[in-house]
Amino acid sequence: MARKKYEFRPDKTGPSLLSRLYLTKAQRLTLLKWTLYGALLLLASLLQDIVLTRLRLFGAAMDLVPCVILCVCVLECSEGGCAFTLAAACVYQFSGSAPGYHVIVLLTFLGVAATVFRQAFLRKGFSATMVCVVPSLFLYELLIFAVGLYTGRTIWIRGLGFFITWLLSALAAPVVYPAALAISRIGGETWKE
Repeated sequence: MARKKYEFRPDKTGPSLLSRLYLTKAQRLTLLKWTLYGALLLLASLLQDIVLTRLRLFGAAMDLVPCVILCVCVLECSEGGCAFTLAAACVYQFSGSAPGYHVIVLLTFLGVAATVFRQAFLRKGFSATMVCVVPSLFLYELLIFAVGLYTGRTIWIRGLGFFITWLLSALAAPVVYPAALAISRIGGETWKE
């Protein structure tokens, strides 16, 4: 009887699943851009939760994550920026460092309003971005304070703390802007203003 010889046979080499997924250069750059925006949001969240909560001025700390979210939303087009704002606000809420579920609605609404205002009346640039982000941050802090008063989580005397939080966040906006602008330039401009 003839014995069958069983030998080790290596697997057939062929194209992997990733090689079958074809992405154009523009799609790869878009994927890179939104991944870097996510990394910027993660870095801001880590900085806010680990470092900035320990640095207090009259009992108030900086809100860096809403500053990053609004800055990215204003720099991007209304569709992409607003989708990012909604997703980032959900991540911010479910990370546990947001003041409540109302943050999702507030950041999304303020981001949409600021982006639409900038696209309708202002040209893209540093001053236009700050003109949109800083008042949006003020409205965000004011509405967070109002919701806190309504739900009984804060008292009127803490209004100064919310004002100082806005002031510190507004001072952080020019620092966040260059990083967000550098990321927004990846892949080129989709619309010439």
